[in-house]
Amino acid sequence: MMLWTVLPTQLLELGLNQVLALDAQTPQRRDKLAGKRLRVTLKELGAPLTVTVTETTVLLSWLDRGDVDCHIVSELAVLPELRDSANITRLIKADKLDIEGDPLLAQQLSKLVTDLDIDWPEQLSQRIGDVPAQLVTNAFRRSQKQFQQWRNDQRQWVRDTLIEEQRVLPARAEFQQFQHEVQQLRAKLDQLERHMNRHRE
Repeated sequence: MMLWTVLPTQLLELGLNQVLALDAQTPQRRDKLAGKRLRVTLKELGAPLTVTVTETTVLLSWLDRGDVDCHIVSELAVLPELRDSANITRLIKADKLDIEGDPLLAQQLSKLVTDLDIDWPEQLSQRIGDVPAQLVTNAFRRSQKQFQQWRNDQRQWVRDTLIEEQRVLPARAEFQQFQHEVQQLRAKLDQLERHMNRHRE
């Protein structure tokens, strides 16, 4: 593995463990996963990344080829969907996901990060002081609201322009009606096919 790949991975590993250390519940969650190993092969990258959890840290490696408890082969865009176990079967059937081993391990490892409960304003104030931390926190909250407003505006624009005005996209009710009609047509075709098969016999 090239040095330019290994160094960012070490920085990511260091950053990940520092963030995990900010939550007092991390040791308890990490203990449940101690000794577990997960390998992820993303089609965009080709090379597999191995994640090993110990009692004290989480290790990342592109070079580790040892045995693992779970090996996932997928695409980057699919990974967020793995948080919901209901998606796993659908993704496998759609050839977007291949899992060898314990499929729940990926979700448990994901929760190690997603279940973090960190008081970021407090962490900031300890590092840069109360006033700068408050300014950064307020700016972040404003940007969150602006992004949410922008996203809502875009959704409204899609509804107003593409669905109602230009009729480029069908409205939900129209699409559901179309699906219903297609199902009815399919049922009639199946019935006609059975009828024809009986007459042939």
